Amino acid sequence: MTKTTRNLVISMALSVAPVGIPATEANASTAAPAAVAPTHVRTHSPELASVIRQAAERSTTFRSLVDAIEASDGIVYVEPGDCGRGVRACLVTVTAAGPARILQVRVDPRKADWDLMGSIGHELRHVVEVLGSPAVTSTAAMFFFYEREGRRVSHGFETDGAVRAGNRVRAEVRRADAAQAQ
Repeated sequence: MTKTTRNLVISMALSVAPVGIPATEANASTAAPAAVAPTHVRTHSPELASVIRQAAERSTTFRSLVDAIEASDGIVYVEPGDCGRGVRACLVTVTAAGPARILQVRVDPRKADWDLMGSIGHELRHVVEVLGSPAVTSTAAMFFFYEREGRRVSHGFETDGAVRAGNRVRAEVRRADAAQAQ
């Protein structure tokens, strides 16, 4: 690789650096500085970064999911995208990267914030399930994990834990919004 090509690749990589969502920010009384390094839950989307930050502030369930991911070997990218089959959010891939596992979650950001926060919480629960099994280091291994641990539904696999987590996040966010409106 020539020096010019290497410099171009480095500058491109830096220009798409992900926005980090610090887990401790939800507990801080002031916003974290802009130079905070990315954490284990990341996004390239400023809109999703805001939604994730707000969900961590309004929902203890969401915050506990982020904390569990922070304590793991997983790095999660939550990005806007299409899951197909009428699904509005999905855990798409798992890839081993050295000592870490990289997981990708896609969400349709066209939902109301409280519903989007619940969908992201639902998928983060799936992330925690996968990260709880060190042998799941690929998308194929994730498929076989859910063959054992989940149940088949029309669009793939589901777990009761993820359904409960998403519903709890939605309820907690709506309660926080209602309390704030009073």
